[in-house]
Amino acid sequence: MARPSFLDKFIPPAHGSDAEGELVRVRQNLESVLNTKEGYGYFVEGFGLGRYTERFGTRELMQTLTDELLHVVRHQEPRLQEPELELRGRDSGLWLHFVLTGMLHGAPCTLRLLFHTVSGQVRVDEEDEER
Repeated sequence: MARPSFLDKFIPPAHGSDAEGELVRVRQNLESVLNTKEGYGYFVEGFGLGRYTERFGTRELMQTLTDELLHVVRHQEPRLQEPELELRGRDSGLWLHFVLTGMLHGAPCTLRLLFHTVSGQVRVDEEDEER
C-alpha cells in the first residue's frame, strides 16, 4: 500500500474511492502543502515552499520555482504518479499559470496550478478543456 498523502493522515478514508472524489482529495492535498511556507506552520524541516525566494531578482527564479513546486508534488502527493509541471504563462492579476500532468490510478490527470507572484498563494484547479 502506498504511503498516505499529507491530508490523508488526518482525514478518515472515503468509502468507495470514485475517481472524481479521489481527484478532489488530490487537489485539496496539493493546495494545502503548496500553500505552506517553508519554516512556518509545520515542524518538519524543508516542508512547504520557500527556497525559490533566494532567487528573487535573478534569471534562475522561474526555474527554481518550477523545480520546487514539482519537488513538493512528487514528495507530498504519492497518488499522482509521473508528475510533470509546465509553465504556461502569466496574467494581468500577477498569477503564473502552470499545467500539472500525471497519472492518477492509471488514468491521465491534468490540473491547473496557479501561483500568485506577490503573495505566494497557490490554487489548484481541474484543467479546463477550453484553455
